[in-house]
Amino acid sequence: MGDKYFKYVQWLLYLLMGLSVIFVILFYTNPSNPDLLLYWMYVMIIFSLVVIALVATYSMIKSPKGSVQALIGIGGMILLGFLSYIFSKNTMGPAALEKYKITATTVNLVGAGLLLMYFMLLLAIGSLVYTSVIKFFQK
Repeated sequence: MGDKYFKYVQWLLYLLMGLSVIFVILFYTNPSNPDLLLYWMYVMIIFSLVVIALVATYSMIKSPKGSVQALIGIGGMILLGFLSYIFSKNTMGPAALEKYKITATTVNLVGAGLLLMYFMLLLAIGSLVYTSVIKFFQK
C-alpha cells in the first residue's frame, strides 16, 4: 500500500476516533439516550467487517497463490461448524424448554457452538503439541 493510501487511512482512523470520543462524551453528558453509543458500536462493527472483507478480497486478487491456504482454512472452519451443528442434539424435554422459555432450535445452536469450541480447542492444543514435537526433532 502506498504512502498516499496510508495517509487516507490514517486520516479516516483519526476521524473515526474523534467521532467515537464525541459519542462517548454525549453518552456521559446525556445518559437518557444510552442507545446512541450502542448504535455507534453497531456502525463500527459493520464498518470493520466491510473493511476486513475488502482487504481480504484485495489480497486474494493481488496474490492468488497465497490465498489458496486461506480459502482452505475458511472451508475447514465452515465444515467444522456444519459438523458441530449436525452432531448437536436437543437433550432437554418439553417441560425444561417451557421452564427456560427456549426452543429446541436454540438448544441445538448452543450445542453446536459448544461443540465447535471444543473442536477448535482440540485443534489448537494439537497444533501446539505438533509444532513442539516437530521443532524438538528438527534440532
